[in-house]
Amino acid sequence: MYCILIAKGFPDDGEGKEKEREGLHRMLCFFARLVTLWHGIPGVKFSLSNPRGEDFSRPAIIISNHQSHLDLMTVLMLTPKLVCLTKDWVWRNPLYGYIIRRAEFYPVTEGTEALMPKLQSLVDRGYSIVVYPEGTRSPDCTVKRFRQGAFYLAQQLHIDILPIVLYGTGKALPKKGKYLRKWPVRMEIDERISPEAMLALSATPKEQASKMREYYKRRYAELSNRIEQDV
Repeated sequence: MYCILIAKGFPDDGEGKEKEREGLHRMLCFFARLVTLWHGIPGVKFSLSNPRGEDFSRPAIIISNHQSHLDLMTVLMLTPKLVCLTKDWVWRNPLYGYIIRRAEFYPVTEGTEALMPKLQSLVDRGYSIVVYPEGTRSPDCTVKRFRQGAFYLAQQLHIDILPIVLYGTGKALPKKGKYLRKWPVRMEIDERISPEAMLALSATPKEQASKMREYYKRRYAELSNRIEQDV
């Protein structure tokens, strides 16, 4: 069914188009779970911690540290109700760019003001938005400078920040690596941060980005120290 949709496009009516988009998101989530959880990435032992029982029923700006091409797969498996902001080359990729565009993943190069009406529409329909504040994969797994875009979007859309901390994807498939390595991958879903709590943390998106980077540096160090004792 999905092959037919991809070949022929979606129905013209709004309700039918939305149903087909929802189906596409379910397919992406199913595929990500198949690879990450059920079938398994070769050589990679994946584990997930969700101590607060996050169910993604409320939209949020989901942020994560970024190390590897594997990162997106681990996030997509969490829920069908999310979209990702991407780079141009992903959006225009000849293999999967069409699916990405149909799923309403948008390139960051459009700019936050141009994207705002589209993102507001997604949030109104219950979708969370995934943003990697570093903007690119870290070549050495350290947490690089956070850009302010994710925090500006959360402020403008008045939704929570939902931090996710990843360990091991950059060890299993480094930025410049071509082959998978045997390494554990761990994802931890932290507590949501409300718009009011973000403003209490700092008034401007730029300062919020800086403080959240420090938070991620502490969390990543804690996570890597704990896991690497057993590797």
